[in-house]
Amino acid sequence: MPQPLDQLRPARRQTLSDQVHDTLSEMLLSGALRPRDRLSLRDLAERLEVSMMPVREAVNRLAASGALEVSPKRAVMVPLMTAAEFADLTMVRMLNEGQAARLAAERGSKTEIAGVIALAERFEEVLDSAYGSAAAVAANKDLHFALYRAAGSEALMEVITMLWLKAGPIINFDIGVEAGVPLEEEMTRSRSHHSREHHRMLCEALRARDGAAAAHAISEDIRLASNLIRAQAGLDTEHSRRRIIP
Repeated sequence: MPQPLDQLRPARRQTLSDQVHDTLSEMLLSGALRPRDRLSLRDLAERLEVSMMPVREAVNRLAASGALEVSPKRAVMVPLMTAAEFADLTMVRMLNEGQAARLAAERGSKTEIAGVIALAERFEEVLDSAYGSAAAVAANKDLHFALYRAAGSEALMEVITMLWLKAGPIINFDIGVEAGVPLEEEMTRSRSHHSREHHRMLCEALRARDGAAAAHAISEDIRLASNLIRAQAGLDTEHSRRRIIP
């Protein structure tokens, strides 16, 4: 009678295409790429020291998920998003990321909870020293993903990662404003305030193991960030078909 181990096959090593995919995904997730950024396949291949084939394969996978856009002339760009599309993405993020926060509060380990709280403190330090920088965007991403991993749901994590591949470049409007770009003082205070307030609410909910409060904190964090992004982009409900442009 065949044994269970007889069915196993040697583990497949990560292909070059997978490595390129992971690199580009991280750039999208962390906001290193912004809407309208154009990518040169040849330049990517040279910088990553691989052939064109794995770069094309990785780009095609990301294009299939809507994270990248490939024109008929094979030009690759981080896609723009209409206000309506962004509103839809925000709604789905609130539902899924709120649920992940709920699960993390209810069943995350003490070590995982402590890690999320430490990253929340680290994020505030970055806001104080480097607000509007790539470091702030990356610190925010690290905090959120540590929280979602603590939910212990691989399926939910896959969904959230896919959503962030589209949202990551847009998040620059909220906490990743380029250095040297003037902002209204009131809006700057609002951005910093909502990030701190909701992350602190999240940490309190995690300590109390209050799933509903954790879900609310993350959902409101996403909702208010979305409102600020729309305001910065000059969008409103009457222009829902306009595209969000940096």
